[in-house]
Amino acid sequence: MNLLRFRVIIDIEEDVFRDILIGRTASLEDFHRGILAAFDFGEGEMASFFQSDEHWGRGREVPLMDMGMNDMGNPYPSMRTTAIEEIASAANDRMVYVYDFLRMWCFYVEVIGVEEGDIPEFPLLAQEFGKAPDQFSKEVDLGMDLDEPEEEDKGPLKTGDPELDAYLAGDEDEEDSGPSFTSLDDLDDAAY
Repeated sequence: MNLLRFRVIIDIEEDVFRDILIGRTASLEDFHRGILAAFDFGEGEMASFFQSDEHWGRGREVPLMDMGMNDMGNPYPSMRTTAIEEIASAANDRMVYVYDFLRMWCFYVEVIGVEEGDIPEFPLLAQEFGKAPDQFSKEVDLGMDLDEPEEEDKGPLKTGDPELDAYLAGDEDEEDSGPSFTSLDDLDDAAY
């Protein structure tokens, strides 16, 4: 019972999944790379595994990046330092894997079998179903509206303060708000 068979389902409309065999003592970083290879995704983006419950709720997070030390001087867990069996080791154990925090690719990962056998050097793709999406096919969501401003909004910045708006628009203030100075020497001659 040294191999875990995971079903990894990508969260898209079509049914697309991959079954991956990996040793239970392998690191989550190895599993991360195996998932990316199984779905033909390139590396280079942020990622995290989340321990999950039967309803796919996200619990304990294990990020790809090493996040340093906590207040007690112990290192925070990272994919490199965390074995798979620390998060999922028995049939029906679940994780949520998130890759590329701008595109938010979400994968549902479940142990569907515990097996005997030689531990593969790399995660082994045991079964694939459906065509994986292109990694860059999902739009980036920055959480803000970046549409072009309406025609009436184009132009100088509007703050709501009439004096500041006039200044930003480059309008001259029609009122004379006091003497104007061209140098510090003029200050001595000014009458208050």
